[in-house]
Amino acid sequence: MAVTAQNPPRPYRFDERLRMIPVDPEILAARVAVADPHDFAGLRRLGIALMLLGRYGDALDRLDQALELADTEKRRITVWINLGDVYRYQGEPGRAEVLYRRALDASRALDPDLVSFAAHHLGKSLAEQHRPQEARQLLNEAMRLRVADGDSELIESTRAALDHLTELALPLPPEVAELLDPDAAWSSGHEGRGGNLVRAGRYWIKRGPRAVAECERLIWLRDNGIAVPEVAAFAEDVLVLADTGTGSLAGQAMSPGDPAAGAESPGGQPDPDTVGALMGRTLRALHALPVAACPFDGSLDSTLAEARRAVVEGFVDTGDFDDDHRDRTPPEILAQLRERRPAEEDLVVAHGDFTPANVLRGGVLIDLAALGRADRYRDLALAERDLSGDFGTDAVDAFFTAYGLPEPDRGKLDYYRLLDELF
Repeated sequence: MAVTAQNPPRPYRFDERLRMIPVDPEILAARVAVADPHDFAGLRRLGIALMLLGRYGDALDRLDQALELADTEKRRITVWINLGDVYRYQGEPGRAEVLYRRALDASRALDPDLVSFAAHHLGKSLAEQHRPQEARQLLNEAMRLRVADGDSELIESTRAALDHLTELALPLPPEVAELLDPDAAWSSGHEGRGGNLVRAGRYWIKRGPRAVAECERLIWLRDNGIAVPEVAAFAEDVLVLADTGTGSLAGQAMSPGDPAAGAESPGGQPDPDTVGALMGRTLRALHALPVAACPFDGSLDSTLAEARRAVVEGFVDTGDFDDDHRDRTPPEILAQLRERRPAEEDLVVAHGDFTPANVLRGGVLIDLAALGRADRYRDLALAERDLSGDFGTDAVDAFFTAYGLPEPDRGKLDYYRLLDELF
């Protein structure tokens, strides 16, 4: 393809894993610095350039703006593919797959010209996730369409992906692979909020930016005397946690005679007062840590920004809304959160998703990627909601008594419960 003024050389090339990397980062950074991000095309170009430079958060910001400006289905589909690329490159294949599939479904229904692009990108993503059969099917579909269209450059791109299909699969870092038994049984039925999660034998393995965030928080909490799982290994963006051998307060009944359990109901289920009191004591200890020493931000500024991204990109699960919020849309909830935002935040070291499912027997905390400086009611609201639903009002009363807050602020509890609908 000839290089002309209308067709300048691309600012990237493909590496051995068929991912785009910048040809000249300095020139690319200079282009970013002078870009005028006021229209759809400019925002898209800027988002892609920032992705190439590894500035994934900035890239998502610009592409979200482009998505809000998209006034045709074609434009929305192209941005969904671009957003999928950013999430894939930064190590969040789950979100990337959602966006690619959304783009593929929409293009099949509304814009056939984009089907090959969506299928190609989704195929490469699935290949990276060790799903070669699905990947090959999608890449073959993209190839048929591209051959029919006759674009030699696109044909070659898909042919390269098919030729190197097995090589695209993301390997585990050697330090992690050596730790695992060759016959370890893998399970993907435990995906948690803290990152892509699978179980392999005696270990839990997480990968991606949230796994990196969780590792940093686990180490900090351990150094500050909080009970957390043992980090068995950490390399690149892969976190390996040793299985504690105990279930969560939500997932299993406490065993008779367990010193962490206390009294049980006649049916063998944990006593609601016991569960509530353990949750209260555990949270009180976490919130007692010196907030000024916490290096992680979970404030409303950052949390509302995350919420906005989830709304714009369509990641809010409205089917999981609480009953009293089911008649609201995600944009309506976001607007209400901005309007009702508390004037001040009572900052503590907050878990960020403090529910019975994330507290193990004995008060061990798990799923900690969202831990940071935040209002104490971010934790109190979710604990009250889930304790009430799972164990009843006695557990809630025991929780607030053990925490030391017999008369919580109902307005703030409601606010932070509403906030959680967007996560």
